[in-house]
Amino acid sequence: MTARDEAVGAVEIGLDDLRRLGRSAYEKAGLSSGDAETVVEVQLAADLRGVDTHGFQRLPWYVGHLLAGRNNPSPQWRVVRESPVSVLLDADNALGQLACVRLAELTIAKATGSGLALGASRNSNDWGCGAYYPLMAAEAGFVAFATTTSVPTLAPFGGRTRMLGNNPMVFAVPRRSGPPLVLDMALTPVALGKVMRAQAEHQPIPEEWGFRDDQGRPTTDPAAALAGIIPAIGAYKGTGLSLMMNVLAGILPGGRHSSEVGVGHRGQLMLAVSPDLFGERDRFLGQVESMAAGVKGAEPLPGAVVSLPGEPESLRADQARERGSIRYPPSVVAELASMAASLGIPGPDRV
Repeated sequence: MTARDEAVGAVEIGLDDLRRLGRSAYEKAGLSSGDAETVVEVQLAADLRGVDTHGFQRLPWYVGHLLAGRNNPSPQWRVVRESPVSVLLDADNALGQLACVRLAELTIAKATGSGLALGASRNSNDWGCGAYYPLMAAEAGFVAFATTTSVPTLAPFGGRTRMLGNNPMVFAVPRRSGPPLVLDMALTPVALGKVMRAQAEHQPIPEEWGFRDDQGRPTTDPAAALAGIIPAIGAYKGTGLSLMMNVLAGILPGGRHSSEVGVGHRGQLMLAVSPDLFGERDRFLGQVESMAAGVKGAEPLPGAVVSLPGEPESLRADQARERGSIRYPPSVVAELASMAASLGIPGPDRV
């Protein structure tokens, strides 16, 4: 939850009630009870970690896509090709969370037998909480990487035409003590969901986010930002990263890329590597802890805190689990209640 949400008064909803609401909504939209539970857990993971742009804020959106027939509620998984160290999955236009959990399971199973594995999916959709899938591998003891294609929202450096995906990438590293290291990043200065939320709440966005209107002028109007030129981080470096993630998650698996990506056309790629391939696991874990301790031991700037990748998100998740609830802005709760009413199921209960 953002500071803006806190300022207008957050609403707490219990974890069990969120699970009940999510499962009921997805089952109404045609998912099996098992698939509904899987998607709900991925969305809850986003909210627990504070990545609220990919959590229950999107529940009405996903349910709407299923009801409109834009996503397949009963996908028929198909392994298109595999080897001892690779697997290619056709997701049959499933929700991206279902496709990516299945892809992670297949990749981890391959890596367990061989020490490393590369998995890819095509004909998939938005994966939601990208950290969820490499974390599955890291918690099983693997160093992991994952990336995905996405719909074209970014203009290339120096251009004004939207033709590149935001194409997030995630790295996860197991640790001996403490939660895994997790770097989860997309290629815009902030998640586009934050801009959409600002638009819904009629709030300006910070100019330092770097968004521009359709004439290339800096803007704090979220509507103008979403309709304008959305920049990639790092200027030409962001353009390059978007292209390379397109190659890995789109072209390599034989799927769509860049401006071709639409509903049911996303691809994902995941790598899992066992530290045992390169020596003793204890040596690897010890060096990771030494590196982490060195970073945490850095002298902080005044008023600043030195954090490891994924540490703030892990702390937020622990705190939310201890409370047994997640805080949402009133606008999100209102949207969830409206969705529930339209489906004929009980809405969210406030704690």
